[in-house]
Amino acid sequence: MTKGILTIALKYPLYGRYAYNLALSIKAGDPKQKICVITDQVGLAHLHEGQKSIFDKIIYIDDSIITKKNNIVPLISKFHLYELTPYSSATLFVDADIIFSTLCDYNQLWSSFNKVEWTMANRGINDPDKGISEWVDSNKLKEAYDNVEQWVDLSSEWIYWKQNDFSKQIFDSALKYYHEDKLLTRQFNGDKPDEPFFNLALNEVKHKPHKMPYQPTYWHPAVRKFLSALEIKRNYYAFSAGGNHLSPHQQRIYDEFAKNAAYKMKMNEFKIPHKRTQIKERSLI
Repeated sequence: MTKGILTIALKYPLYGRYAYNLALSIKAGDPKQKICVITDQVGLAHLHEGQKSIFDKIIYIDDSIITKKNNIVPLISKFHLYELTPYSSATLFVDADIIFSTLCDYNQLWSSFNKVEWTMANRGINDPDKGISEWVDSNKLKEAYDNVEQWVDLSSEWIYWKQNDFSKQIFDSALKYYHEDKLLTRQFNGDKPDEPFFNLALNEVKHKPHKMPYQPTYWHPAVRKFLSALEIKRNYYAFSAGGNHLSPHQQRIYDEFAKNAAYKMKMNEFKIPHKRTQIKERSLI
């Protein structure tokens, strides 16, 4: 039985650079931790073989899984994580633009999931009769699905699940709702955001994240206060570079985390440009 960390680097070389820095940070904290990346022919193409060796496993996804109307839409891959993971026991998926603290206690991290079947980072419960989230209008939700009793402000940058039938049901249900295409959402990254469809799946199976809110990573727009790099290392497992750009203060923290990891691993880190300058779909968000 195996467990490990999984990430995605698709469509753009930028995500491959992020994924490399992520893997570097994990191995710097604990070389025994397993890190796998799901990619295509573009995501890691700019990495040389020595850099690719930082990953324990590289899985090349079939383009048919992430193709919609002849366009590659990487977000679909999150609905297929259950079938794509190489780990037979449990998986922690994290977005590639997360970078772990070198102080992360991985034994404590995995122990925190002992009684958890499936969970996702979140900013707490939302009332379906109120604002819902930045992605979905409550009236549009009622028009599409009038039996939603729970809604959580989910963040799919961090998903944990045990490899069992219950977890499979959640991923399968989210994919089903996505393909139904009944729910009008705000556009994100050239497609619909995945969190609303995970919400519909969780509502269907009557399941909630194990903690609400649950913020294992420091993401400034959610935490809403500036912390030093050391404070983040002491209070969070990892730093999130989510969003299409970082403020100078946040950029310095990401760079420090990457440099710390590179120094410990005796390897070079990647300097990461802003997403909005590299990815046309991320020019606004």
